[in-house]
Amino acid sequence: MKHPEKLGKYPITGVLGEGAMGVVYKAFDPIIQRPVALKTIHKQLIGDDPSGTSAAARFRNEAQAVGRLLHPGIVAIYEYGEDDNTAFIAMELVQGRTLSQILESNPKLPEPDVLRIMDQLLAALDVAHHHGVWHRDIKPANILITSTGQLKITDFGIARIESVALTQVTSTIGTPGYMAPEQYRGDAVDHRVDLFSAGVLLYRMLTGEQPFRGSVESVMYQILHKEPVPPSQVPGAMRPVFYDAVVAKALAKDKLARFESAAQFRGALEKRVQAIPAAEAQTTVIVVHAHPPAPAAFAGRSATADMPTTPVPALQSVTMPPGWNNEELTRVEHALASFVGPVAKVLVRMAAKHAGDLAALTSALTTHLTDEQDRQRFLAKAMQPGTARTHASTGGSATARTVPTRAPTPVPAPGGTMAPPLSPDDVAHGLKVLTSHIGPIAAIVVKKASAKAPTQEQFFQMLAEHATEGAERDQLVKALRRKAG
Repeated sequence: MKHPEKLGKYPITGVLGEGAMGVVYKAFDPIIQRPVALKTIHKQLIGDDPSGTSAAARFRNEAQAVGRLLHPGIVAIYEYGEDDNTAFIAMELVQGRTLSQILESNPKLPEPDVLRIMDQLLAALDVAHHHGVWHRDIKPANILITSTGQLKITDFGIARIESVALTQVTSTIGTPGYMAPEQYRGDAVDHRVDLFSAGVLLYRMLTGEQPFRGSVESVMYQILHKEPVPPSQVPGAMRPVFYDAVVAKALAKDKLARFESAAQFRGALEKRVQAIPAAEAQTTVIVVHAHPPAPAAFAGRSATADMPTTPVPALQSVTMPPGWNNEELTRVEHALASFVGPVAKVLVRMAAKHAGDLAALTSALTTHLTDEQDRQRFLAKAMQPGTARTHASTGGSATARTVPTRAPTPVPAPGGTMAPPLSPDDVAHGLKVLTSHIGPIAAIVVKKASAKAPTQEQFFQMLAEHATEGAERDQLVKALRRKAG
């Protein structure tokens, strides 16, 4: 097949995949100056059929569905266009792999990875649902993991758009094993079909097995009439009982018995994030090389360049500062986490190294909260009755102690001066900046970097490594150094 040199304004620079319906090209946007993926369909396939059963209808539907969504967890669509013989969608070029490829080599993922993937997936679905878009084909092959660990949902070809007639007669379209009971029955569907599929995916990552297995007919019967074995009872899975109730609710036959929203599903899993033992959090994170080999064919479905997976070293734990007890700091961490998220543990442990008592510690931590009401709520949670401790004993219930105020040994900065030691403010600033670049996975990156880097300079350098070399990394470095300046 002869490939065009250009489609619309986009010069073609490579082929990412080919299929019977069309080709996915790697191209370049000369105006915005960025690489893009062009998903194409042969123009002769485009007709007037609005039923959603034709490839052309699905193609237009994808452009319409995703065009209204803007979220780091959803592959962005920039433009729909037509050339002489081809219709195309210009979309975000994602450097990464599908979750199905990752699961082929890692059938059962470490629990922290499962939670991170589900958190990002449900956050993206929540945005889509709020915009009236239901994906209806959530499965590992339609989930991408980028080189920085960011999850992205792709392939909205059969998405249901609220108030659009395109998919009214196609409620049975989907992937066997991931389809909700109402999809099999041909009943009316809503956003909860995506929550069912997300529940199947959760089960798959926890156990290494599908909850519904066998022939297409057998899978359909099981989804309609049978309950899967709870994750904690699957041989070899070794998962806590906590997940049994979450999975059961997500996979409920009656959609009214499922989670009401992706946000509610996400909130249920957050309870496990808070309870997960620190030792279990020290695991590997599945990411992909930042500098991959040449893109390979990718089944013609996803706008990605294929890259091999590699684990990064285990996350390092944040050590207990001397002079404090774990119960006390854990209480403060939980209070702060409700406002800043998982990075609370890092901030609290670092601040505790320099605080002489609980009042000084909580006062230092309020600098990470910009809203005065949030500060007061945090102080109320952290200073609960019976938790106050002072540097000098003021009564029988207070514990006297001396807390060392050691700081990491500073190292010379590039200019020859002594680089400032890493502070809790640096960690909070780094989290805020990195999150705007790579999304929720920033919390994991920041935690790891803050445990390793003794100075502000080294910390910023480690964070910068998670941006693509070139303009993106330069922009990240500039934003990180803005605080230092």
